[in-house]
Amino acid sequence: MSQADAPPSLLGRAIDPRAALQADLTERSDSLLVARHAFPHALLLTGSEGSGLSGLAGALAAGLLCDQPAANGGACGECSACRLLAAGNHPDLLWLSPAEADEPAGRKASVQIRVEAVRQLIATLALSPHHGAMRVSIIQPAEAMNPATANALLKVLEEPPPGNVLLLISHRPMRLLPTIRSRCLQVRVVATDAAAAPAEGVEAELAAFLRDPAPDTLARASWPAQRALIDALARGERIGVPAASRISGLGLAAALDVLSRWVHDLARVRAGGQPRFLPSRAAELARVAAHADLQGLLQMGRRLAEWQRHAGHPLIAGLTVADILLEYRAELFPPARTAA
Repeated sequence: MSQADAPPSLLGRAIDPRAALQADLTERSDSLLVARHAFPHALLLTGSEGSGLSGLAGALAAGLLCDQPAANGGACGECSACRLLAAGNHPDLLWLSPAEADEPAGRKASVQIRVEAVRQLIATLALSPHHGAMRVSIIQPAEAMNPATANALLKVLEEPPPGNVLLLISHRPMRLLPTIRSRCLQVRVVATDAAAAPAEGVEAELAAFLRDPAPDTLARASWPAQRALIDALARGERIGVPAASRISGLGLAAALDVLSRWVHDLARVRAGGQPRFLPSRAAELARVAAHADLQGLLQMGRRLAEWQRHAGHPLIAGLTVADILLEYRAELFPPARTAA
């Protein structure tokens, strides 16, 4: 596929191979590029807004595509590949994002990466790179893929054609399908200013829950409803399913995020470990875990992974959350052990 007939969303992004990164990102980039012969086929770059993920992805792409990389694997900034990158004309850099508005064509901006765009990407990956031996595809933001789009990408993400590297950028990685996350090597980046100012109180609880020191506005808006669901789950077998499923502002994806982390931490506590996502709820988790059925706990973990694959479907959230909570109560607290 030539640049002329390639979809506009894939080509035309300029990268400055000489752009300076902050020290911690430079260290990350160097550690990955110095072993470019063993560079992972799929990398998931995660971090909060302002953590520099786009810059890191650009530096990695420039280093991988450079004709004469430096000793640390970084781009030289002078070769023909680097000049093509700087001009936004490198044929082996593909950058997939939601479609931008096109007023002459009457097209509005999209908030999703559509399945047609991923199919065009997959078709391009089947061809040999144009300039050198490597092609780099960047998907940003990866959480903009809807379930159909993500499922279309799974096979090529697991086993890309030779000479292809995929870089996924995500500020909300838990919104990705578990199967997407499992097929990538994840690199977590923490914004320097966020690391310097630890959160406190409710903000600290949210930061631990998301494993993100600087939760974005959307995460903060969802947290009161999610926290209310955690309070309901902490009641153990006495959880009031109707009330919990009707928590104001609780959507299906947010509920699944809570349940997945809650069940994960229950399993860790049941095995004698410490909670990973809800350390401030250790006592409540221990109390619930002591009465939870172990096989039911493991089964619920598997079922939640299945539910998360469909979190973006247009379901009736309240009724669906109620069904999931009923299943949770039945699996963890079988009727014979649950008080009437």
